[in-house]
Amino acid sequence: MEKEQRSVSLQVEIRSEEESPKKITGYAVKWNERSSPIFGMFEEQFQRGAFSEAIQDSDIIAAWNHNFSEILGRTPTTLTLQEDEIGLRYEIIPPSWADKYIETIQRGDVKGSSFTFIPEVEEWDESGKMALRTIKKAKLYEVSPVIFPAYPTSEAGVRSAEAIYNNYVASKKEENPDYSYEEKLLELQEKV
Repeated sequence: MEKEQRSVSLQVEIRSEEESPKKITGYAVKWNERSSPIFGMFEEQFQRGAFSEAIQDSDIIAAWNHNFSEILGRTPTTLTLQEDEIGLRYEIIPPSWADKYIETIQRGDVKGSSFTFIPEVEEWDESGKMALRTIKKAKLYEVSPVIFPAYPTSEAGVRSAEAIYNNYVASKKEENPDYSYEEKLLELQEKV
């Protein structure tokens, strides 16, 4: 499976106590909150606990705006990840050269968070207006404060979303050769 990237509008903050280093904190994702439609094909949400194994056993980085030449932190020393009742929370102790980025967060210029993952266990529900993909377990690679907290719109991102949904439709056809995506779309449109 290919790595996927999601961005969300979740407030990123700077925490600082008098004698401790500044920290960048935020939520990479909140549990059971639906995404905006991913290229008009499906919505997505993450179930609580989706990253519980990944954050215990993986080498995960924090990068500035997904730029791997600007690493802000790394587990387990300068990046802490925790699942709580809200979502997947991160806390980064950035290097001193990142002060320019801390200022942009403090000014409110950078407000979003993003993360890179590979789904391991997912569930699809087609009973609503749009198919819903629930990620129940995922491998986590990276969390990032990002400038534009929106789903990627690059050509590669579009192909990725199409591939994800086309793979799902293909699996439905394997289970039931009579399954018709076009009929399902008509059913969903009638519900609107």
